[in-house]
Amino acid sequence: MKTTNLAIWVGKPYDNDTLFDSSSPIDPDKRWAPFQQLKRDIELNGGTCHTQDVCFRDGITPDAVLFLDMPAGPVDRLLGNWAGKVRKLLFLQEPPIIMPRNWETSGHRQFDKIFTWNDTLADGGRYIKTNCPYPVPASIPKGLSRKKHFCAVIAGHHKFTYPFELYSKREELVRWFERNHPEDFDLYGRGWDEYVFHGIKPVRALNRLKFLKKLLAPSFPSYRGPVGRKRPVLEEHKFCVCYENSSDMPGYITEKIFDAFAAGCVPVYWGAPNIADHIPADCFIDKRNFNDYETLYSHMKNMTDEAYLRHLDAIEDFLKSEKGHRFSIPCFCEIVLKELS
Repeated sequence: MKTTNLAIWVGKPYDNDTLFDSSSPIDPDKRWAPFQQLKRDIELNGGTCHTQDVCFRDGITPDAVLFLDMPAGPVDRLLGNWAGKVRKLLFLQEPPIIMPRNWETSGHRQFDKIFTWNDTLADGGRYIKTNCPYPVPASIPKGLSRKKHFCAVIAGHHKFTYPFELYSKREELVRWFERNHPEDFDLYGRGWDEYVFHGIKPVRALNRLKFLKKLLAPSFPSYRGPVGRKRPVLEEHKFCVCYENSSDMPGYITEKIFDAFAAGCVPVYWGAPNIADHIPADCFIDKRNFNDYETLYSHMKNMTDEAYLRHLDAIEDFLKSEKGHRFSIPCFCEIVLKELS
């Protein structure tokens, strides 16, 4: 491989090479492990990899700059003296519901290559198909004796007006369990114990008043608080509801379903409309196959141990397969390194 010097463009708190610190407390679930592995692979080949501020500080002009999501300003203006001297790469991570500017294709012309999970864009030319990478395990826990609890949700509490958003559907499921089967459900994550002010800027400014947000917070009886790490919690649950942020993006398959897989927990999935093109259908319960929550609950509750273990066997087979490899960190690094060289 050609020796390459890469800068990865990030904002706070991931600048000053913090992105590459595997022990950082700001990344308990190791979301940034792919970029840490990418840095190691580049350095093994004699190159360098830093966040852009370190390169600027140390006077390093990289061969390429990788932006994690579309920057707010013109790329060449941000690059300054690097403009015209470096290859410009973009990794489209966040979907339209989170970052609309990611999907304004007119801005994509600023880049030489774009890595994306979006199956409708990936063409093998400018747009390179790249799944959201995950530390895919070689095996998963299958001991049913650890399953002390039935079903969990681990997610932040947000509200969006996007037409295909699933945040409201997640909250709908939470409320259904609380009304009908509270003994079988646990809610974890941030924001469920706070009220969020929306609207004009003066109203949003009230979000700075923590005591007021707590005072006006809605009540979620199933709420168990935030979690430091997801896996220990999921290992104790038979099922985990894994809804993506939206349901309209082919190929948008994030860490949510893989967190469940790694913990030996069967996911209830709703998100990418073509999920079965990427992950075999016997690895998860497809929420779209159930017209109401009572039917879904009955399917989960009446599942035999043998049927449950068949799901876990299917998950493990998938993780060991070529399809599973496509979601792995080594595969992500291979794709990026190929484009760099």
